[in-house]
Amino acid sequence: MLICSSCVSPQKRAEKSYEAGMRDLDSGSQPAALAEFSRAIELDPQLDYAYMGRAAARIALKDFAGAATDYSTAIEINPINEPAYFLRGTCRLAFKDFTNAMADFNTAVALDHNDAEAYSYRGLMRAGQRNLDGAVADFTRVIELTPKEADAYCYRAGVEIILKEYEKAVADASKAIALDRNDELSYRFRSHAKSWLKDRAGALADSDKAIELKPSDDTAWATRGVIKLEWDDFDGASADFETALQLNPNRALAYAGRGLLALKRGDNNAALTEYNRALELATLPAETADIHESLGHLRSDMFQWQPALEEFRAATATNPQRDYIRFRIFLIRCRLGETEEAGRELDAYVKSLPAAKAQDWATSIGRFLTGNLAEEEFLKQATSTAKRPTDVTIQICEAYYYAGMKRLLAGDKSGAGERFQKCLNTGEDNCFEYRSAGAELRALKKT
Repeated sequence: MLICSSCVSPQKRAEKSYEAGMRDLDSGSQPAALAEFSRAIELDPQLDYAYMGRAAARIALKDFAGAATDYSTAIEINPINEPAYFLRGTCRLAFKDFTNAMADFNTAVALDHNDAEAYSYRGLMRAGQRNLDGAVADFTRVIELTPKEADAYCYRAGVEIILKEYEKAVADASKAIALDRNDELSYRFRSHAKSWLKDRAGALADSDKAIELKPSDDTAWATRGVIKLEWDDFDGASADFETALQLNPNRALAYAGRGLLALKRGDNNAALTEYNRALELATLPAETADIHESLGHLRSDMFQWQPALEEFRAATATNPQRDYIRFRIFLIRCRLGETEEAGRELDAYVKSLPAAKAQDWATSIGRFLTGNLAEEEFLKQATSTAKRPTDVTIQICEAYYYAGMKRLLAGDKSGAGERFQKCLNTGEDNCFEYRSAGAELRALKKT
């Protein structure tokens, strides 16, 4: 017996259109799918999964704003629709609405403590915002949920590098590589960690492997350039940066690398040009902050105090918990005649640090600069607080620079020069403090 189509309820017809939309979506016919899902919504505006389907079609068509709107409607219909929050967050990431994307991921993990993807995305966002402890916690949760997946180990290694937990980074990157031998990003992260642990051969071998796995990846070439530059292979670094820019003329990392190369070659003006170009091209907040920091150090070494201060302030906008930038802001404000205000600002910051950081080297620097740690004890702590042997000369380099600056601000040019020279004697030319000590010493010799 034939059934009159007009006798079928709108809800039933909406279901049929939804099913047709899913078939079109699965077959790759996104425009047809979009039409079917829209028809289903017209027939039954409360069909939340029809909005979900239309959003999926819109994502396939790169209409992320439209997809986010559909997910929002699905959430209005069903406020505990966890996948809608997660997927709306990914759409918001696509059009760089980072604040609301984070809110969506927070809601998604609150609704479903076992959504590994939501934790992973939130971890990446926290890493980008330099909420590093939060990022580690999220990636650790992903590993608990999916221990055989390489990505979370890889991402956690990247955060551990920023935290200067290089041994942990090597272990996590190695675990990711064991799970996925073609994981180019893990090789890149491991190369960075090995370089900081002063394993030059291992760092270069991992960088080479990353390029072998993905020779078209401009980031892999730029990363190897940075590794080579850390070991003063200027020609090799320059060639890698050039290859990276041939592959992608808009790669901020390559321009930032060329800025550092110019610095190491002693050409501050060329470095300024390269860093400014990198800043124009940077897209992620953390990348922008890092370039502002580099520009702040450069302008400080060129004795351009106000521009340097503005760059450092911009660098802290993304993450106020950047210890070393706080130290530079203090020094610049002192040189601008704002000594009392600078001291109060830095002292408040040091006192705000969590108790877990009380014995950290960075805390020692803050206490020394604010007059709460004598120079003799400060120089001793440069060695005693080192987490590993390879940190000792780095911290000694930093200690002599800050000791020199305290002497210089107090009018003791002779004592300042002696300490700047001891900073340079460490040979740690990858440290900002090393280059700043050199700039200060050259200026002193002219007076």
